[in-house]
Order: sequence, then C-alpha cells, then structure tokens
Amino acid sequence: MYGFIAIALFCGPTVLAFASDGGLDTTFGSGGLGLTGLTDAIGSGAFGPVIQPDGKILICDTRLSNGSSGRDFFVARFNANGTLDTSFSFDGKVTIDFAGSTGDDYCGAIALQADGKIVVAGTTYGASNNVDFAVARLNSDGTLDTSFGAGTGKTTVAFDLGGTNKDLATAAVIQPDGKILVAGSVATASDGDDFGIVRLNADGSRDSSFNLTGKVSIGFNLAGSTSRNDNVTGMALDAAGNIVIAGYANKGNLNDDFAVARLLPNGQLDANFDADGRATVAFDLGGGSGSNLDRALGLTIQRDGKILLIGESDTSTSTTPNADVAAARLYPDGSLDGSFGTGGKTLVSFDLMANGFDEAFSAAEQGNGKIVLAGYSQASSGNAKATAMRLNRDGTPDIQFGSLGKRVFDFALGNPDAQVFRGVVFQGTQIIVSGALVAAGSNGIDDFVARLTNDLIFADEFE
Repeated sequence: MYGFIAIALFCGPTVLAFASDGGLDTTFGSGGLGLTGLTDAIGSGAFGPVIQPDGKILICDTRLSNGSSGRDFFVARFNANGTLDTSFSFDGKVTIDFAGSTGDDYCGAIALQADGKIVVAGTTYGASNNVDFAVARLNSDGTLDTSFGAGTGKTTVAFDLGGTNKDLATAAVIQPDGKILVAGSVATASDGDDFGIVRLNADGSRDSSFNLTGKVSIGFNLAGSTSRNDNVTGMALDAAGNIVIAGYANKGNLNDDFAVARLLPNGQLDANFDADGRATVAFDLGGGSGSNLDRALGLTIQRDGKILLIGESDTSTSTTPNADVAAARLYPDGSLDGSFGTGGKTLVSFDLMANGFDEAFSAAEQGNGKIVLAGYSQASSGNAKATAMRLNRDGTPDIQFGSLGKRVFDFALGNPDAQVFRGVVFQGTQIIVSGALVAAGSNGIDDFVARLTNDLIFADEFE
C-alpha cells in the first residue's frame, strides 16, 4: 500500500454507522472488540483472522519492541466470543523471536494445519543485513513445535538470488497433504524483486519435489518497467491443488498493475493460465496525476473457481493521486470475467477526504455469493478509518449492507485514534474482521478482532 502510513498520531471525527448488516456486533468481546492488550503492535493491522474448527480466532502481527530482541512475531488467540483464550500460552498471546538482539522479525501471514498446529510466516532481519523468509510452527497450546525446524520450532529460507538478497515473506498456505507453502518478494541480481515461493515438508525441511530445489521465483518483467519489482500480497490454492499467487508488478515510473501467477503442484508455471502462467490487470485511470498505481493487495478464490483480486487503483484526474478500492475477477483460465463490474473490474470509493486513499486488503465470499471486502479509508492527513463493503455477485454494491453497500468505522477510543481492517473471514454466517487501532494516551497501538452483524435470513439468500 502507498497511501497509508503505520497508524500513529491520528485525529478525526467519530463516524460510526448503525444499521443491520455490517454494523459492529456489541455482544462480541468488549463493546464489539477483542483486543490483545498490547501497546506496541506495528500498526498496519493483524494478519488473519483464521477461524479454528472450535470457533476460536487466530491473528498474528509484529511487536515493535520486545525487550532486547527488538521487533518480533506475535500470535494471539481469542475465544469465539471475542475474549482472549487463556488456554493459549496462559494469556492468549505468544511472542516468537528469530533474530535475537542482532535484528528484527516481521510477521506477515498465519495459517492453520488440519491437526490444529499453527504456522506463522514472515521475515527476519539478521546480522549483516541478512534478510530471509522466517517460518515458525506452534502447538495448539501456543508452545513451539519441536517436531518442526530441527527441534527448534522455527526455520528460515534464503533465496539469495543477488541484488540486495532481501527475501520478504508475506503469504502462507497449508496444502491438504500437510506441506507448507510460503510466498513473498525475493530480490534478484538484475530484475529487481520477483515473486518467490518455497514449499516445506511437515518437518520444516524444503520439499525437493517442488521445482527440484523446493523454491521457485517468478518475474513478470513488464515492458517499460523502471524497477522490475514484483511484490506478493496473497496466495491461495484452487480446487485442483494449483497455487495462485497475487500482488502487483511494475511497468514504469509510478505505474503498477495487478499481477497474478498460477503454479502447478510441482512448482512449474501453469501454461493453461493466460498462456504462460502469468496475468496482469491494468485499470490505468490515474492519468491526471501521472500515476497509474494499480495494486492487488489480496485475493480469494471463489467456490466456482473464479479468482477475485482486491486492492487499490489511482483514479485521479488531477495532479494529486487518489486511490479507490479496486477489484478484478478472472476466470480460471486467467481472462477477465466480463460479468463482474465493467469488463471484469469494479471500483468503490469512500472519499472521506479529497485525494485520499481507499484500500482493501482482504475479501471473503458469503454462502450466497456476495463478497465482503475489508480495508481502510484515509480521513485526513495521516488519519484512517476502518471500512467494510459488500458486493453482489456481479460486482455492484449490495445496498442491504451499510449505506449503499459501504460502512465506515471509528471506535472512538480517544483523540487521536484511528483504525484499519486488515483481514475478513466468516465465522459461520457472521463476519469476523481483524485489524489495528491507535488510541490516545498510553494505550498505544493494539491489534483487535471484531464481529460485524450479518442478517441470518438474508445471509443465505432468502431475500
């Protein structure tokens, strides 16, 4: 994202809509929120949420300052009602350190195995600027799983393809066979950053049946690119076990496109997906600002196999960039689905301030095919409000949700205060979101989960 700075020192008016679908469910947690109780979350929002079969809710993020070990992963687990689960490491929270006193660790993804073990992935910055993928696995009680990572519960993966050698993990998925996929952006010697994917066996070792080395890198190298930087923001498995990775690819100065690649289970690019395994989507609406930053910040694969990419698009007609929530839907062959929005693409604007930034990071499909998106909207300089929206199957706003399909949230925890939704999933028919908020005084920056109301009659399309 390029319009949102880690939330701190925000101020702004209270804007909280009250209606049926999409409102804050005040029976959840404390007044609708489940807080971790930390004051040093990184501020860009909690990854997840992941719902366990028993209804408990997992999130992960980064602590800014954890004693002598600096920035570390943390994982929190909540009961289904939004209270911290004290059976998880006694207080509902676990901190994981990779780099010790020599560097920082940044969590970027969380996934749940079928046996209840928890996988978290991200990036570790070690000594001498050594930047690698970092993966840890926890038992269901929050302790490190010593059957993973040669007895440590942790492992790191270096691509070391040249350039800065910075390998940044931002997505994780568990295969049905228990193997672990981790994806992110990996530096190369001549092509900027490429998509990078590694597959681990159940014990944390690299799976040599995946592209022979356990690793694969994918470059889009779009014509006109000044940096050749390709950034990963999400990953999912389709029904056939193919691996879909999404993000954005540079094609010129201030000019990015949605980017998505599909790999076969063996790690090779799938030639049945847009001929070479890679596809891009351009909105290219920001001609006035000289910027066409179209960035996919997340994806979901719908039950019918279609691929939904969500993120942001610069739509400015002036010299100042203005980002709106953007979504594009592809058929399984990689072509745009013309039944969605206009030519396969749709935009949603909140415009809480002139030339502000509206972004969506996560999407989830209801049982009736409607799609809930979660993100934020810039309300003033350095100030953001959490947002949720719901689209019909055809990409049009669902007027049964909030005001004309959109909702804006301000939890009013002080002045300044602000919040962002980072993830969205369904807990049965109810909507669970995760994110981060900053409150005035000593409350600092905390991560949270919240539940949004969703009419049980209309949720399964009895309307």
